Amino acid sequence: MTTRAFQKIYTKIDNITKATVTLRASGVGNDELATVGGKLAQVVKIMGENVTLQVFAGTEGIATDSEVVFHGEPPKLRVSDNLAGRFFNAYGEPLEGGEALDGEAREIGGPTVNPFRRRQPSELIATGIAGIDLNNTIVTGQKIPFFADPDQPYNAVMANVALRAKADKIILGGMGLTNDDFLYFKQVFENAGALDRIVSFVNTTENPPVERLLVPDMALTAAEYFAVDKGEKVLVLLTDMTLYADALAIVSNRMDQIPSKDSMPGSLYSDLAKIYEKAVQLPNGGSITIIAVTTLSGGDITHAIPDNTGYITEG
Repeated sequence: MTTRAFQKIYTKIDNITKATVTLRASGVGNDELATVGGKLAQVVKIMGENVTLQVFAGTEGIATDSEVVFHGEPPKLRVSDNLAGRFFNAYGEPLEGGEALDGEAREIGGPTVNPFRRRQPSELIATGIAGIDLNNTIVTGQKIPFFADPDQPYNAVMANVALRAKADKIILGGMGLTNDDFLYFKQVFENAGALDRIVSFVNTTENPPVERLLVPDMALTAAEYFAVDKGEKVLVLLTDMTLYADALAIVSNRMDQIPSKDSMPGSLYSDLAKIYEKAVQLPNGGSITIIAVTTLSGGDITHAIPDNTGYITEG
């Protein structure tokens, strides 16, 4: 270990798996970001001085003497009204090559709103889609699962909901989108002239799967800014939560955690709940409503992912 400009640089890694590295380090916080051999990583486990980091792009090319530098803070998103109309990656960096964001840097993945401060959801979000408005009415502050077969055009339906919904802001969190789906969302939003009320965080199939774990928290941090600070009605669209859960499984399996049902981590319920429970109707009139796609493998509604999702969302 050496120290450079008051920053500790560790050069001894004790264990390397396909997705994680473990080393001895002190003064490190949970969820803190780090750079491992030039690759971005995040602290996922601390046992005494043994620190385990998940490396977002995978550990290929990392050696036991690769440099590890801790950043001293967890992932953050710069929030401002300038978020609207932009496409970002899982780290909150502009995708379209535009200017970097100015604004207040806020930690992602914070706590949910105290139930005491919530109001009973009662306001309709009209979508103009009869099957939804008549049979499955969306109310502000709800968390709504959208179970779909992988072969169904669920992203087209989500884009349709985004354009028609009577909401102040639409936040799209895309996880494992194909490039075709990403371009589809982009073109549909641009052609409809709706970009001024849409914020998108996108992880495509070309990006490392583990990066998907950041997308919902990025999307919900943006949603909280508009709902809590600005008192706006925000609709969050998350697609696809099955690919998010698969990324959770990748990390937990690489950490040799004992898998639960369907090879999912034992923490799956909590991991999903901390996302869905961000749905809220606030006293100031602001609200966060979440519609999340969960694709079903072979139509199996009993799989751990839809099973847990149904419990959390009462879906």
